[in-house]
Amino acid sequence: MKKAILVLTLLLLISTLSEAAVVRGKVVDSDSMPLQGVTSQIIAYPDSVRKGYMITTAQGNFSFKGITPGNYVINLTMVGMDDIRKIIEVRDTTTVLDLGTLKMTETSVTLDDAVVTAVKAAVVAKQDTIEFNAGSFKTQANSSVEDLLKKLPGVEVDSEGTITSGGKTVTKILVDGKEFFGDDTKMATKNLPSDLVDKVQVVDRKSDLARITGVDDGEEETIINLTVKKNMKNGWFGSVEGGYGTDKRYEGKFNVSTFTDNNQISLVGGANNTNNLGFMDSGRGRFSSFGSSGGITSSQQLGLNFNLGKSDKFRVGGNIFYTHTDRNSESQTNTEYTQPGVNEFKSSSSSTRDKGHNLRANFRIEWKIDPNNTLDFRPQFSFNSRNTQSGGESFMRNGGFDGDLVNSNITRQFNHGTSYNASGQLIFNHNFPSRPGRSFSLQANYEFSDTKQHSTSWSDIEYYLTSGSEDDTDKLYRFLDNHQWNNSVGARLTWTEPLGDVKRGNFLQVAYRLQYRFNNANKDTYNIPTPDETIGFMPEDFSTLPGSAIFDTDLSNRFRNKFGTQELQLGYKKVNSKYNLEAGMVFSPSSSASEDMLNPARNIPAQWVWNVAPFARFRYRFSKTKSIRADYRARTSAPSLTQLQPVADESDPLHITRGNPDLKPTFTQSVNVHFNNYNQESQRALMAMMRLQYSQNVIVNKTVSDPETGKRETTYTNANGNFSGFGMFMINQPFRNRKWRFSARASANYSSMAGYINGDFNRSGNLRLSPNAGLTFTCDVFQMSANPTYSFQMVTNSLPAQENMYTHAYGFHSDAALYLPFGLQVNTDLDFDKTSGYSNGFNSTSWLWNAQISYSVLRDKSLTFSVRAYDLLGQKKNISRSVSANGTITDSRYNDLTRYVMFGISYTFNTLKNKKRPEMDNFDGRPGPPPGGRQGGRGGMHRMGPPR
Repeated sequence: MKKAILVLTLLLLISTLSEAAVVRGKVVDSDSMPLQGVTSQIIAYPDSVRKGYMITTAQGNFSFKGITPGNYVINLTMVGMDDIRKIIEVRDTTTVLDLGTLKMTETSVTLDDAVVTAVKAAVVAKQDTIEFNAGSFKTQANSSVEDLLKKLPGVEVDSEGTITSGGKTVTKILVDGKEFFGDDTKMATKNLPSDLVDKVQVVDRKSDLARITGVDDGEEETIINLTVKKNMKNGWFGSVEGGYGTDKRYEGKFNVSTFTDNNQISLVGGANNTNNLGFMDSGRGRFSSFGSSGGITSSQQLGLNFNLGKSDKFRVGGNIFYTHTDRNSESQTNTEYTQPGVNEFKSSSSSTRDKGHNLRANFRIEWKIDPNNTLDFRPQFSFNSRNTQSGGESFMRNGGFDGDLVNSNITRQFNHGTSYNASGQLIFNHNFPSRPGRSFSLQANYEFSDTKQHSTSWSDIEYYLTSGSEDDTDKLYRFLDNHQWNNSVGARLTWTEPLGDVKRGNFLQVAYRLQYRFNNANKDTYNIPTPDETIGFMPEDFSTLPGSAIFDTDLSNRFRNKFGTQELQLGYKKVNSKYNLEAGMVFSPSSSASEDMLNPARNIPAQWVWNVAPFARFRYRFSKTKSIRADYRARTSAPSLTQLQPVADESDPLHITRGNPDLKPTFTQSVNVHFNNYNQESQRALMAMMRLQYSQNVIVNKTVSDPETGKRETTYTNANGNFSGFGMFMINQPFRNRKWRFSARASANYSSMAGYINGDFNRSGNLRLSPNAGLTFTCDVFQMSANPTYSFQMVTNSLPAQENMYTHAYGFHSDAALYLPFGLQVNTDLDFDKTSGYSNGFNSTSWLWNAQISYSVLRDKSLTFSVRAYDLLGQKKNISRSVSANGTITDSRYNDLTRYVMFGISYTFNTLKNKKRPEMDNFDGRPGPPPGGRQGGRGGMHRMGPPR
């Protein structure tokens, strides 16, 4: 009898064990990185008896064994994250129930109309992204995104509105992952309000082709993505601003936007004469001798940006923008030419009036045809028209600022030009469902540009060292008719093949690229005989050729150039949860042939250049907040049409430039290393980066000067050995109370450039060191920041006659905001700049002090009156220095907008309202019936919301 009972018990136990199942899953964060340390429980439903408990592994995995058929609740909890609770069913036939990947998000609990969110870190470094929490960098009321960016450590915005991060220029601004006015970053930074932004993400990303196909093409860009606050969607918002001040200064602008999860529409416009462009003032067309830095600009603009459709199906986006600018610029320039046995010094002044119109339209069509096929098409169009008048004078001396006069020149120049551009890029990608991981893609591109420019120029030159000879003066009156048109067509085929099981992450990548460019240039130069007394007279229509003009064959040409390049890329790719690796070889032959229709003796037959180089890309993740990446890349770049044309350009009679059709393409190799580390507990962010670049067949200037006349002639040649290196380290550390924050940034930049000085080879070294620090304090009623800066520059030359040069730039920036009761607000900022080591008269010390008082009224403080004083001390200066490898050092000073006071009024509107989130099912240990009933299949799964 006992034996029978024992046998029966064993049979029942075996039967029970055979019915037991394994329930497993994986927990990741919002960035799909594994979460370790998540408390995982499986609880019987509905009697609330716990059947299993564990902490997730380093890979985020959990697993419960011996689970018998029935209903259960999976409960996942972690401090600072939303709980996950799911009802599951284990059936009689279930052996393994895999719940897949479960994503946890940061804690957010809704209380009526207020959202209480876990404290967010100010800076987070993850993979290729540096993320800033906008709420940790407080800005004043009605401030723009640009004001917010200026407060972010490691991000710099210069006086022209150009954004750099980690030494790299930001090329695009995205809003919730969607492009905002294409490549025009100023449209977002100057027109979108800062209180719209939840997070600022600085991302180093691959090209459109690489992101779609998964095959790296070597093209990268740095972009900024602005994530929009949830309560700023599903409605309309915007602002209207206007102001008028002393010296007839005025400003007016508006922006109206509506954002939803899928759609975005923005309309912006404005007019001002305070240098507040708010846009890029030129399209893809470029004109010689057009525009200038500095000056005072009046501008008007109107633009529309839109993104429509769901990103996972079909989306159309684009922008249309019109601008008009009118710039008055005055400059003073000191240029020092140091060469063996000669020390020449040129001082010049000029005045320019520049008017331009620009219309551009960019569109995007993204279509996910089905789960395996995607299509991306991007057409672009632009039109430019510009008129420029300029005049100036210059003096060349031997022996420095007080040396003997060599020549003097009085000039007048008038230009009119138009430019058209049309281009398109098509990308198609196909994934093979029968072989996961296998894909094929095609990229095709075409571009056409047409630029026409007419110019009339006068020069009155006097040579002082040839006094008494017949050639002691030159009076030149010329008309130039330039026409350039270019066609470019190319295609790229890529194939990705998994090696073995796709889950192992091994891939073979093959890519072939073909690109042809057809460059055409007609340059007609006419000499116009004229009596001496008419030099400098401006005809009413300077774009029309005078009847007395004589065609100059020596200064004219009909130039045709064909450039073709092919590229074969073979690579291996490894994808792992810890690291990604890409490596391979690139074979790149290129050819160039040139023809001069006016002078066949200048023809250059086809020349071939072969380049072979490896490429590598490595990413390693120590954790979700600590990573390192390294890249090695090589590329070929062709000479420009200006560098190839063999005809002389005498637009500056004292500095003649002549192209070289025998130039070879430049081959450049580069290495980039980035390290990011973020400590969640202390909120300390560290970032370090290094960039090295080496170029062969680099195109350099070769200049020869005549010491008797001061004339200089420059041509182009190839040289080897250009090298540059950049290193940067950044730390951002809050103090314990989080009100004080310390940041520091140090960078070093060195370049070694080849060049020629009066025919002698010279290597110029340029070292720049820039340590900076900052301290910020923020509380409810007051905020301030202080940022001392310093920059040291050293220029060395290999020629013994070349002197080393040293410059120092000291700076200090401080800003403060005081928030008073009743809607009053006081803002001020102070900038100090001091330079030394510049040429005579260009060392400066200046203080720039701005202040504003504003008063906001209405219940929501949407109407604001303000008084703003700009450059209270009247000391603003616009000075810059440039150094070249051919021994030329140029110091420039431009006129700029100085002291004025403006009275302004602004109104912001917002139809967006915080809405209560829908009530979620509650689980308190005794859950109710599963919502929605049971699901079919081997194991059903139901989602439950967090407890209220």
